Amino acid sequence: MAKITIVGAGSHFTLGLIGDFYRLDDLWGNELVLYDINKERLEVMEKLVKRHVERTSVNLKVKATTDKVEALEGSDFVIVTIRSGGINALKLFLEIPLREGIIQVVGDTVGPSSALKGLFEIPAVLDVARTLEDVSPDALIINFTNPMTAICTAILKGTKVKVVGLCHGIHDIRRLASKLLDLEIKKITPSAGGINHLTWVTSLKYGEEDILQRLKEAVIKGERWNIIKAHPYMAGRELLMTYKHPPTLSDRHTAEFFHYMYSWFRDQEVGNRLREVSWYIDYEKKTLSQKVIDNEKERWIKMKRAAAGEEEVKVKPAHEEAADIISSIINNKRRSLLAVNIPNESYIEGVPKGGVVEVPATVNRDGIKGLKIEGLSESIIAILNLHLKRFDLMAQGILEEDRNLILESMIIDPLTPTPLKAEKILNKFLAEARDLLTIHLK
Repeated sequence: MAKITIVGAGSHFTLGLIGDFYRLDDLWGNELVLYDINKERLEVMEKLVKRHVERTSVNLKVKATTDKVEALEGSDFVIVTIRSGGINALKLFLEIPLREGIIQVVGDTVGPSSALKGLFEIPAVLDVARTLEDVSPDALIINFTNPMTAICTAILKGTKVKVVGLCHGIHDIRRLASKLLDLEIKKITPSAGGINHLTWVTSLKYGEEDILQRLKEAVIKGERWNIIKAHPYMAGRELLMTYKHPPTLSDRHTAEFFHYMYSWFRDQEVGNRLREVSWYIDYEKKTLSQKVIDNEKERWIKMKRAAAGEEEVKVKPAHEEAADIISSIINNKRRSLLAVNIPNESYIEGVPKGGVVEVPATVNRDGIKGLKIEGLSESIIAILNLHLKRFDLMAQGILEEDRNLILESMIIDPLTPTPLKAEKILNKFLAEARDLLTIHLK
């Protein structure tokens, strides 16, 4: 019997993961442990999960605990879905850079906000990994928390625990191709490589047919502009024309990796669309959007009502690949994975060995094996390496509690206007977040 632990289980994300257990239908007979430091949220989620398991009569032992060691001891798989510091942290790492004139859309991977978010998330995930070294050294961490690359890098540099990072951004290009080319999305299979939230498509198949050139032509011609704008893929179109490979994700993430963002934001059509798809930011007030706060409150009220039996919450598959990986390893089922974040083992030439890259892979009882991505240009490799160095500095800075390394990671970020601006943002953040942070930089 395998022990599967969800860290940050009080999140609504847990129900989607449970839905994936039902989608696969071959993980019964194992133990699922729900772990969260928020007792109230954990109790709500425990009631929802246990009720659903009992109602469907599946063989799954469910346990909930706020004790970290109890949750992690003997674990075979540890799914990390935390958001350290909650809404208060989100407000701080978004709003301080905004007040200093930083342009951002999401802020969880690129920009000064990503480094500030890392100061919350990386120590929390490292604490889990270091505990696993003591109580379950052979466990596999399956990480969903951002900044993905920096978190996985810190785990690999600071511990001996195995980690894989998962993200569903690969499906963006499938949705775009389906709409632009009028094709059934289920038959579209991309192959892409790079780093989390910045991967580049090198192959695109519709069944056995190669449709990559058709997609490129459709994007570049722009005849179905309403689809390109809605996706949005306006910045992606410009990047395709420049770098010859289509970015995998929509502009919501891709645009942030380039200093071109400041020009794109000044463009009325592109800039307005980027603001619309941010979801997080009120650009007029330079604050976290009130909709985010309200939606969080409404979701929590709904969860509590459901736990009390006053409202129904449906358990639907999230179609994340965490359950697929666990199933493949436990049951020795070979599966293909569209995108995993793992240490580079010559999967992408020109990227340092051990750097965390996002590539397709296969998985079975022997673990996860990445697949080689070929054909990326030298300019794309240079961009990837810049960001990998930024994430490496961020991870090392947190491992060493070194303020200067964190500052360096912010200075080389393409969304940081000047070194002095980076230092001002970091100083303000460290002062305002003092009571929330678990790390104290030297």
